Amino acid sequence: GRWGRYLMASPDHATGDMNFISPTRALVIERDSRQGDPALACPDGTAQEAQSDCFAEPARFKRIYVVDFSGVADGEAAKKIAFVDLLAIEDPDGKARIGGRDGKFAFPYLTVESVDLVAEDTIIVANDNNFPFTKGRRPGEIDANEFILLRVPGLSDL
Repeated sequence: GRWGRYLMASPDHATGDMNFISPTRALVIERDSRQGDPALACPDGTAQEAQSDCFAEPARFKRIYVVDFSGVADGEAAKKIAFVDLLAIEDPDGKARIGGRDGKFAFPYLTVESVDLVAEDTIIVANDNNFPFTKGRRPGEIDANEFILLRVPGLSDL
């Protein structure tokens, strides 16, 4: 019988998934409709899709938020805390098998569509490759489905 609002950072964004991790808190994926690793952006931004060495319009916004509805009156916006920037995940030990460079890892997919709590300090995030249409990991190559486990200390403190 109660309802609240989730306000996006931009009207051009979409939500990929929302999963409650407690009676009042949820994890939400908010994303733009772009794909491709920003580190592989074409220098001039004018490359055609058929070009295989860079992305003309790479991803700009892929985030996971913690959203809290506690104390929110009907119709009001939930409290939203930016939690994970999926385009700049810290990877100082180089654990990423693909997509990592300079101590960072990017998850630059068009359809990042799943997030869930696995343990108190671990979440799983997955993309849906929409085979054969999305090409976010490597220019010109069709995406595989990827699942990543992220250790996120402090999640229960938010």
